[in-house]
Amino acid sequence: MRRLLKDIGAEQVGDTVIYKDKQGAMALAKNVGYQVHTKHIDSRYHFIREKVVSNEVELEYVDTKNQLSDFMTKGLSSKTLRYLMMRSNVGPKLETSN
Repeated sequence: MRRLLKDIGAEQVGDTVIYKDKQGAMALAKNVGYQVHTKHIDSRYHFIREKVVSNEVELEYVDTKNQLSDFMTKGLSSKTLRYLMMRSNVGPKLETSN
């Protein structure tokens, strides 16, 4: 994504922030020593760790119920779907009923 932005003249300044709701995945990406217990993971999957170390990517924890990308990737209740769509400003404006 960073290369695409640069190619179109909108180069990104600063880290790319990735919001994760899995603390184990964040620990794996941030902690090089954690690798001792994860030798079975193919080295190509350590891409994010390399980007964290080089300060190109920053990981931030977000609680599962507030993970905005879920409305595009998971089957959700209509209430949760409305809430996440409203918070993300994606899609039509939905009226909320009390």
